[in-house]
Amino acid sequence: MIDPLSITARTILAYALPKLLDASLEKVGELLTEEAIHQAKQKSQSLRQAILRRLSPEKQKQLEQAMAAAETSPDQRQKLEEWLDRMMREHPEFAVELRTLAQEIHQIINIDKVQGRNIQQVFGGQGLQVNDPNQPVFQIQGNPVFHLGNTPPAG
Repeated sequence: MIDPLSITARTILAYALPKLLDASLEKVGELLTEEAIHQAKQKSQSLRQAILRRLSPEKQKQLEQAMAAAETSPDQRQKLEEWLDRMMREHPEFAVELRTLAQEIHQIINIDKVQGRNIQQVFGGQGLQVNDPNQPVFQIQGNPVFHLGNTPPAG
C-alpha cells in the first residue's frame, strides 16, 4: 500500500491522462484481468472529473485542452503538474480526494508487486477461494469478529 501523502501531482496526472495511464497498463497488462483494467480506467475517469470539477465551465475547457497537450508534451505536463501541485497545497480537501483516487488506481495497476500466496481482488460481488477441495468450506456473511486467545471482557 502506498502512503497517500507520497502521491504527487505528477503521479495524479499520470493516472488522470488517458495516454499515460494506458502506458502504465501496458507494462503490467499481462498481469491484470480485463475487469481490473476496466476498473483502473473508470477510476482514472473519476480522477480526471474530480480535477475538472474544481473549475468553472470556461476554465474546464482550457484545462481539458491543457491535459490533451500534456499527454504528448513534457513542457505542458510540467506546467500542469505545477498548477495541480499549487491547487493541492491551497485546497487540502481537494488533495485528499485526488490522492485517494490515485491510491486506488495505484493499487489496481501494481498488483504484481503484492508478495502473497492467497491474494484475491474482488471487484463487486463475493469472492470465494478454496485452497483444498477436500476440506470443509465455511462462508461467513457480514463482518465477523474473531477473538484469538483470550475472550474480551463483557462490556
